[in-house]
Amino acid sequence: MKGWEQKALDTLRLGRRFQDSARPDVFLYYRDFPDHPAGNTAIVVVVRVGFRPDGSANNFVLTAYRIFRVRS
Repeated sequence: MKGWEQKALDTLRLGRRFQDSARPDVFLYYRDFPDHPAGNTAIVVVVRVGFRPDGSANNFVLTAYRIFRVRS
């Protein structure tokens, strides 16, 4: 993902989000980009949502990766 940091951030801001069915505190964001190398079509960013003991948010990105997504 080196060199794609801005597109990963755009994925968080503008992408579609869904909740991981196995881990309810994890959300996946994805967004299609037409200019990916190696046949990939989208970026996925995985975010863990949590809270600190004082109740403040503690959300952070676990990973980001490119995938080939089949559009239906």
